Amino acid sequence: MSVKKTLSDYPEISFIDGISLEGIQKFYLNAMEERYEELTGRDLVMHDADPVRLIAYADCLLLYQIAQYADRAGKMSLLKYSFGDYLENIGALKGVYRMEGAKARVRMRFSLSAQRANITVIPTGTRVTAGDGKYFETLDMLEIPAGGMEGEVNAICKEIGIKGNGYKAGDLKTLVDPVPYIDTVENVTVSEGGADLESDESLAERIFLAPSSWSTAGPDDAYQYWVRTFDTAITDVHVGSPEPGIVEICFILQNGQLPEDVMIEELQEYLQNEGIRPLTDQVVVKAPDVQEYGIDVTYYINKSDRIKTSAIREQVNSAIDHYILWQKEKIGRDINPDQLRKMIVSAGAKRVEVRSPVYLRVASDAISVLNGDPVVTYGGIEDD
Repeated sequence: MSVKKTLSDYPEISFIDGISLEGIQKFYLNAMEERYEELTGRDLVMHDADPVRLIAYADCLLLYQIAQYADRAGKMSLLKYSFGDYLENIGALKGVYRMEGAKARVRMRFSLSAQRANITVIPTGTRVTAGDGKYFETLDMLEIPAGGMEGEVNAICKEIGIKGNGYKAGDLKTLVDPVPYIDTVENVTVSEGGADLESDESLAERIFLAPSSWSTAGPDDAYQYWVRTFDTAITDVHVGSPEPGIVEICFILQNGQLPEDVMIEELQEYLQNEGIRPLTDQVVVKAPDVQEYGIDVTYYINKSDRIKTSAIREQVNSAIDHYILWQKEKIGRDINPDQLRKMIVSAGAKRVEVRSPVYLRVASDAISVLNGDPVVTYGGIEDD
């Protein structure tokens, strides 16, 4: 018997046996005709514009809407279909609740104006900003030893959400809370890990994985559950064991973003909790390896679509952007030129010549990242 690993592996369910509006109309009219014949002994004849037929169609539309509500009500009790408050109530049965979001993290470097004979202390909660109204505060007390000139400490955004993401190294350089002897401060990593209120898709995945977290044997799904619970910005996780007793975990963030050292270190520490990590497991957290590829394509448009050429070209460019994102948003996803071709054709192209990428198997702990800019050539109009 095959093991179902994701919600999508489970069968589709219909609480109304998949009946359509046309099916209800056919059933309703047949019932009318049979009942009319039973009561009068005559056939019921209704033309297309017959008021009785039009009233029947109106009734059928109402019945179909009622059936849809019934189907929806039934599906809200199933994890595969549930959403919103219904999904949260399913999660309550397993002790899983929607996470409010996550705060972005970054690593800060504090530098002294001159060497000192004593230790310089930067208190926990010291705030730094880029001058745009958003603030990061240090998570621990930092001590710069006597004779030293600088030290580094992790910091976290004071606000929940993606608004704290994307500060490049050096952007956060204004010290809000003055500290004696500190000359400069700056972030040395890109801020990341901020996430808004947990989505239905993420919550459903954690509810699905939750039973595995009750095991103390260290199954893959248990580690996936705890990693996803650590931060809602984490969108995909790979758990492997290169040798007995060693558990390797790699993960990516929204839009296939690779995690910085700050988040890796914090997740590593989080997974050391005795309620998460089996005693015999040595957990190693890392960013996935990167498999680079290029894009070099030429596409053509049907002659019958020539008046839509400008719109199709925009759609093709958008499709290529979508492919680049699709390729890197899943760990272990093979580099697939057929998917690129499919997306471009779906965008309106007649045909596509794909010189690069070529199909390539990607390791289970790696993601595919575009190297350089895509080379996209419009080949012109061709006969249909």
